[in-house]
Amino acid sequence: MKNNKRRGVVAGTVIAAVFGVQTFAHGGINHVMGAVVKVENNVLTVKAAKGDVDVKLTGKTELTQGKKAEIAELKPSARVIVDVPEGGKDFTAHMVKIGVVAATDHVHDTHR
Repeated sequence: MKNNKRRGVVAGTVIAAVFGVQTFAHGGINHVMGAVVKVENNVLTVKAAKGDVDVKLTGKTELTQGKKAEIAELKPSARVIVDVPEGGKDFTAHMVKIGVVAATDHVHDTHR
């Protein structure tokens, strides 16, 4: 029994190291958290804590931003949580929860 637990911990560590992703798993789902870098050719690139992660988007990928959202809402710097089924052959998103765009530049109106 102890060896099985150890293998599970080692396997989880290896997966995290290979993907270099901030992921959390529960209920058969991994969560990738970070900010949108870009979306090209149905691939969402997320800047996670340990580097960029590419996640495939399909017609079945559910996008939400408090309600159903469109791919156009995946703007650079928007915070996202991506649900990816564990054990999948590829890194395909089941659901993308879209948050707010991170403020990077502040514009001040000096004219009154």
